[in-house]
Amino acid sequence: MNIFKKTFFASVLIAFLCQSCGILDQPSPNDIDVETAFKTAKNAEDALIGLYASMQNRNYYGGNYVLLSEALTDNGSTGGYDNNALDEFGTRQLTSSNIYIEKLWIACYFTIANANFLLAGLEKITDSNLTARRKAEIQGQARAIRALAHFDLLRYFGEHWDTNSDKGIPIINKIQGIKDLAGRNTVGETYTFVLSELLAAESLVDDTNRDKNFMNLLAIRALLARVYLYQKDMNKAFYYADITINDGSSTLLDSLSFGTVYSKYNTNEEIFNLQFDSQNRSGYNGFTYSRNDALRSEILFLTSENLKLFFEARPNDLRTNLLDYANNDESIAPDGRTQKYRGEDKQDNPAYIIRLAEVFLIRAEARGRSFGINDVNQVRAARGMAAFLQSDLPTEADFIEAVMQERRAELNMEGHRYFDLARTQKYAGVLQTDAFRAILPIPLREITATNGLIKQNQGY
Repeated sequence: MNIFKKTFFASVLIAFLCQSCGILDQPSPNDIDVETAFKTAKNAEDALIGLYASMQNRNYYGGNYVLLSEALTDNGSTGGYDNNALDEFGTRQLTSSNIYIEKLWIACYFTIANANFLLAGLEKITDSNLTARRKAEIQGQARAIRALAHFDLLRYFGEHWDTNSDKGIPIINKIQGIKDLAGRNTVGETYTFVLSELLAAESLVDDTNRDKNFMNLLAIRALLARVYLYQKDMNKAFYYADITINDGSSTLLDSLSFGTVYSKYNTNEEIFNLQFDSQNRSGYNGFTYSRNDALRSEILFLTSENLKLFFEARPNDLRTNLLDYANNDESIAPDGRTQKYRGEDKQDNPAYIIRLAEVFLIRAEARGRSFGINDVNQVRAARGMAAFLQSDLPTEADFIEAVMQERRAELNMEGHRYFDLARTQKYAGVLQTDAFRAILPIPLREITATNGLIKQNQGY
């Protein structure tokens, strides 16, 4: 697989990685000797900071990974400057040569390459200042991030709803040589790798740390719940969601204050956010709001008219206040804008990688109608909605649909709707499109670079 030919990682330099630098312009990690790059405890700490910096790339959790998925659903629409590549998302007519798809792929594997380099380098450090406990912590965070990046690739490019499918993604768990090529692993193999990495990370990280800005124990357990849900192992999804909720270090905000999730940092609801600052800005505000008088052509990702109609059928839902359809330039109508990423001055909006409300809804789905309705109702109460009665949802199918609707209300424009419709096999029906579009095409660049070793997804 040639995706790593032009990626870069060095223990000190990566800590100052410039988000404006093009990934394709970077030298290979093979140009940097692990033995030379990793000698001291400081090298390891700098490298860990650099690993998080690689996740901040505009094409990963700096904006596009999350928002492009919304444009593929009934939640979102695209703006832009007659951008043909972006419009392929808005019209759901993607091609394998789309530059955004290529950059998504590269950004995720760039993070994986950085994690691999860090993990290999850790084994070379003999500096006594790097204690065994801290070394395990760094290893745990790196393995959890490597797992997340593989899972994120699977959600976009693999048939993640079918563990028997051969359409997984290439698993890369070591530093690659220039000539190393890797084909696609199966979906089952991909899940096995992701889960083994997260389970290993669970045993490695500090069991008392709950720092929301880093891959902490609670975040790892919440991600395990998410991955098991996608894999359809409901017992384990329930187990990990349950211990995350019962940990008590995160709580749902009430209906009067839940909006502070998007206006303040590290509220009680958050489990793991990727933080930005005024010197290291994310793309979220510029991509979705920009300023009050912005034109449609200046905003890349809009909220759809369909999402407006969805909330109009939920008149007491306070989450509708996070949408703006009234105060926009006429060019934006009938679409609107999300207000989840306000902050035009600093543009330091975090990436909400996993929040407690999602974990409640994971536990609800895993438990099923009889007991899961209580979890749905806890989220609804915190958002000003009336509780469901068992009689309101007479069948299991009714209950699952209610969970999906609650996930849409809670997580819109946070990068979940596309994957929810895909994993429940509803994408084609809801969006009135071809079923194969529930995943993206493999970038043509990768198929060419591997001489066809990586096979294209059906339909593209």
